[in-house]
Amino acid sequence: MAIDIEAQVDRILEEARAELLAVVRAEAARAVDEPTDTGDDTPATSADADTAAPDIPDHPPRVEAEHEIPFIFDYPNKTPDGRFVPVSWTGPIPGQAAITDADIAELADVWSIDPCHLRAVLRVESAGSGFLIKEPPPARPKILFEAHWFYKLTPLPISKTRPDLSSPRWNRSLYKGGSAEWDRLKDAMTFDWLQALKSASWGLGQVMGFNYTVAGCASMEQFIVENFTGEKHQFQHMLSFIDNNNLMGHLRAGRWASFAKGYNGAGYRANRYDEKLAGAAQRCR
Repeated sequence: MAIDIEAQVDRILEEARAELLAVVRAEAARAVDEPTDTGDDTPATSADADTAAPDIPDHPPRVEAEHEIPFIFDYPNKTPDGRFVPVSWTGPIPGQAAITDADIAELADVWSIDPCHLRAVLRVESAGSGFLIKEPPPARPKILFEAHWFYKLTPLPISKTRPDLSSPRWNRSLYKGGSAEWDRLKDAMTFDWLQALKSASWGLGQVMGFNYTVAGCASMEQFIVENFTGEKHQFQHMLSFIDNNNLMGHLRAGRWASFAKGYNGAGYRANRYDEKLAGAAQRCR
């Protein structure tokens, strides 16, 4: 049976709003009745029960965060000025800014890297943009949903009913590309939302979700929100990943085969990533 996520979220939010109004009204009435009450008794928040992290199977690539709190998804969920946000979020989120020449020059200087090497990586890994720019604004980040990782990250027998979402082996034919990858991700999230998010690669650098800590984020929520925020954050995720995987030296020196092997895996030759990177860097000169 298809799950209507929008309807479920609307119902949950409406119930939460009603409960919150009841609590606020009760507190206001209590303040009127007991204006001098300075006791230390405070009610436990509902977050104590509702935000406990789900049980997640162990697997080698997974890096535990100290706290990994589930967060609410809403399709679509927009801020007052119309920007799309994938999660409930209390802080202001800037516009989806494209990375600028000044950003690249600054980061190249900070990391002591030829700017053309950074541009080559951006060009090859995301075809020049971290967002689905053909979508009406605000566009979503580019993703690829990796069915073989979803298979590894969840013990659920999803492959029996949805082999297009969960596969024991990498299969190029499962990719739909562009906006259709978001359809695959949202379908996978109906089975296991957290592991589905970790099974997609995101943004300019196409960093896998399960690498959110290697990308410099304290939580999966931070990683997702920053991917929606703008390309500079996406670029920072990529550089943190490169640095934490000891690939920065290869990038600085233009050792493209070594860099591509570390960044894309052993199959880089089949996709000619090293040749594409070298060519993009040369064209930048």
